[in-house]
Amino acid sequence: MNLRLENIILKKIRIYIEERKMKAEIIAIGTELLMGYVVNTNASYISQSLLDIGIGTYYQQVVGDNDERIIEALALAASRSDLIILSGGIGPTRDDRTKLVLAEFLEEELSYDADQLKKVEMHYKKNNRIITEGDYQQALTISDSQTFFNEVGLASGLGYSRLSQNTLKSQHFIVLPGPPFEMKHMMENFAKPFIENQREDYEQIESLYINFYGLGEARVAQAIDDLIVSQTNPTLAIYAKPRLTTVRITASASNKLQAAELNQQAADKIIARLSEFYIGAGEHLSFEASVLGLLKEKKQTLSVAESLTGGMVMEELTAVSGASEVLKGGFVTYQNELKINLLGVNAATIDQYTVVSAEVAMEMAEQCLRKCHTDYALSLTGVAGPNPLEGHPAGRVFIALATKQKATQVIKLELVDKPRDIVREISKHEALNLLRLNAL
Repeated sequence: MNLRLENIILKKIRIYIEERKMKAEIIAIGTELLMGYVVNTNASYISQSLLDIGIGTYYQQVVGDNDERIIEALALAASRSDLIILSGGIGPTRDDRTKLVLAEFLEEELSYDADQLKKVEMHYKKNNRIITEGDYQQALTISDSQTFFNEVGLASGLGYSRLSQNTLKSQHFIVLPGPPFEMKHMMENFAKPFIENQREDYEQIESLYINFYGLGEARVAQAIDDLIVSQTNPTLAIYAKPRLTTVRITASASNKLQAAELNQQAADKIIARLSEFYIGAGEHLSFEASVLGLLKEKKQTLSVAESLTGGMVMEELTAVSGASEVLKGGFVTYQNELKINLLGVNAATIDQYTVVSAEVAMEMAEQCLRKCHTDYALSLTGVAGPNPLEGHPAGRVFIALATKQKATQVIKLELVDKPRDIVREISKHEALNLLRLNAL
């Protein structure tokens, strides 16, 4: 098959797969969002919630409380999306116009939902307040829609379906409250079930995140370039994070199980090429959690003796839930006196080699291992900076790993011209990576 024909086929496959996906769009309504007075956290939550049920968000819009601009946003969304979710603008004030404008756009009538209206009236009666016309509008709903009863607030939401004028496929509109607590409750309890009942004709999306340590985004991309070029289903995307590179694999299929199987097949190919750097799967997996998980799986324990990092390694590890099953404890011996008297480092070793040395790092790790009775012990000693110490430049670091089975290992870092906080941060991660490589 020639290259041109292959590219045409790949393009047609991609178009077919794309047409089978439900495309979601979020319209956040509120002038306060445009002005920057309120951060649009709702859109982030809604996007994540949609991904949970296999739907990707293709577009987001933010518009102010203006009828004309809301109509424009709706027209644009209706021309390109299958699922349109509006958030905000359904409260009791004069500028809360979302339901009214949506009804106009859909050419549908408005009416009051009896249950929500009753709740609104009871709320004002209970609080001895006079109910206004604006208060009543919180109970408005659109003809032929499904009302989403607001169990934690007063303004009801809704779900509405019609045949798209552009694609001749089903098109769905959802209205949610603006306050995040109310929006989340309605999204989980009403909007998601509504969406699930309307999506028979669409494929589901599932994503898998695989993480690598010690490889930059460019090197990962180079290693899987052929997979990226030929991708159809699943698709691949690479993200750079602090100290990590993540590959997101996203597949679509008739159900989530089939999509997950496609993702795993792609993941296996990628991991086989980069196995030395692979630390685990998960969208929010941290490097520290992956190292702890590795030791936990093998029922092994860890202790740490820190100097220049001042407890940063143990702080990072204890931030992970369940760390106590692996991390027994350790020592923060910042001054030589404590290295000698508390940890048990030989004073003669410090005198002969200086505190910034492989020999001192080895003794720190070995004494920590002996005192804490663990399977592994890490130690870190060095010059964080900005000034040199005992003839050693800022950025020189020694990290040691002691175990019961092997000779103590030491690595040396020369982090020249790096700020103090960066030297400490890199040292922390390199210590954990030394542990990871030995625990594999």
